[in-house]
Amino acid sequence: MLASVNRVRDNIGVQIRFLLGPAGSGKTFQCLSEVRDALRQSPEGPPLIFLAPKQATFQIERQLLGDGSLAGYTRLQISSFERLANFVLDELAPESREWLSEEGRVMVLRALLARRHSELRVFRSTARLPGFAQQISVLLRELQQQQLSPERLIDLATDSRAPVALRDKLHDVALLLRAYLDWLRANNLHDAQERLDAAAKVLRALPRQSGIGGFQLWMDGFAEMTPQELQLLAAFMPLCERATLAFCLDADAVADQNASWLSLWSVVAQTYRRCSQELAAVPGTRIDIKVLERDPSRTRFENPILATIENHWTAPSASGAAVPA
Repeated sequence: MLASVNRVRDNIGVQIRFLLGPAGSGKTFQCLSEVRDALRQSPEGPPLIFLAPKQATFQIERQLLGDGSLAGYTRLQISSFERLANFVLDELAPESREWLSEEGRVMVLRALLARRHSELRVFRSTARLPGFAQQISVLLRELQQQQLSPERLIDLATDSRAPVALRDKLHDVALLLRAYLDWLRANNLHDAQERLDAAAKVLRALPRQSGIGGFQLWMDGFAEMTPQELQLLAAFMPLCERATLAFCLDADAVADQNASWLSLWSVVAQTYRRCSQELAAVPGTRIDIKVLERDPSRTRFENPILATIENHWTAPSASGAAVPA
């Protein structure tokens, strides 16, 4: 696939557009319209990438084909970050890697819990309970997504300001994570959770004159993004000619840098700011911000009651009238 998009990347840079607006303002509609236009203009060419949460990819595909203007496509990939990482590794690093499955991960953790049982402080009494290895697997996955290393956990565990119970728990988690990573290295295996990190590393190692590029990228549907996902996105961006990233944000929330963390927009606003900062650091990027306002003539909330609720979601008293039951 990548062989068909060879071109020498120049110094024009990447045009990144942030598309911001509340629910129903037309962000997804605009992204899909641009994808359809690109497919109609050129059914063949460099891949078009549409990034969406894993659970939303089928819905995006249905919306794309729902108006009947496209009979199908081969150029577009509607992907989660996991599938994007697989695409990068398959195309740019096709050497064989042994990936440990989730079932294998739990089996290894179960053995490590039994082997390191006496060194645990908090988990010693529960280490051999049924299902505990699965719980530890979920915890370690979240730590890997946040790129927290055993060394960082040990530093936190030795902080005298933290409660003793928390320090002991951090000690146990750091011990298990270190033991697990050491086991992987000793057996020349890779954890499936490392795919995003591995793909980002491969992309960062590409020489500028590699001749690979010409992608167009759209992203929609993310309220939160892990550090792994942000780094993969930033590493992939130099391969793109242009990118559109949509976030569900009210115009006031975009402008308010000191909004309370209790605000309903807080999580998305933090994600948007982290993403914009990460991408602004990519050499050659040009960032544009477009804010979509509410437009009653083309909102998804055709029911006036639902439209009123959405419009005053963060300030119910501003509606001036009670919403009928």
